[in-house]
Amino acid sequence: MTKVIDNIKLYFSFLKASLKEMLIYRIDCIVGSISQIITQLVEIIFIWIVFQNAENLVGWNFKQVVLLYGVTLISVGVSSFLFDALYDIGPKYIREGDFDKIMLRPVHPLISIIGSSKEFTSIGYLVLGIGMTIIMLIKLAIPITILLIIKIIFFSIVGAMIIGAINTIFSIASFWTYRSNEVIWSFYRIYTFAQYPIDIYNKFIRVLITIILPFAFVAYYPTASYLGINTYMIYLSPAIAIILWIIAVKIWNLALNKYRSTGN
Repeated sequence: MTKVIDNIKLYFSFLKASLKEMLIYRIDCIVGSISQIITQLVEIIFIWIVFQNAENLVGWNFKQVVLLYGVTLISVGVSSFLFDALYDIGPKYIREGDFDKIMLRPVHPLISIIGSSKEFTSIGYLVLGIGMTIIMLIKLAIPITILLIIKIIFFSIVGAMIIGAINTIFSIASFWTYRSNEVIWSFYRIYTFAQYPIDIYNKFIRVLITIILPFAFVAYYPTASYLGINTYMIYLSPAIAIILWIIAVKIWNLALNKYRSTGN
């Protein structure tokens, strides 16, 4: 347990240094954030167009779906900032030989890598997600209480941890393909299924995003709880995040034992 706490402390030390480095390039940060906000607004327009031809989606109206979208963006923003460096394991660290240097550090390589994450666009996700969530809560006449704010913050972080764990699991592909970015992205994009009420999908998709790759616990079940639609599934999210991270670390360590230097 002491080792785990020490690794967490080291991770936040790396992350603090990464944040300072990110803030040096303020223009890049602003431009990246604005571009992501524009991209996500286009997605909202698409949702609006869908609701021009339908009053609701399996009982969810436009405001409720936008709230779900906003809650999703908060978790995605947090996850992008905390774990974006996973995309660089193959093309940057292993292929270029930098992973050998990381292996020499007196800290687990995974901590060193994810601690170096500095994704500019994550700020855009966060700003838009928080704004959409607040506006939709007001429009839906849901009282914004201290308890609700704490729940949104806590379960948004839990959702980000779920995304991070899933990405960590699939980042092991980089030890063989050196192209972790494409592999992670392929599975990561499945989270978009959970941006909409899962009852609109067939049984296979529901099982996929609830059990196999449990993205539904990132935002769908928390949002359903905020709306009073489904108030108990949300509390499974922390347990799922913990289980996923245990699996992720064990699988990552197994893959690490198979690592062979590129020879650079």
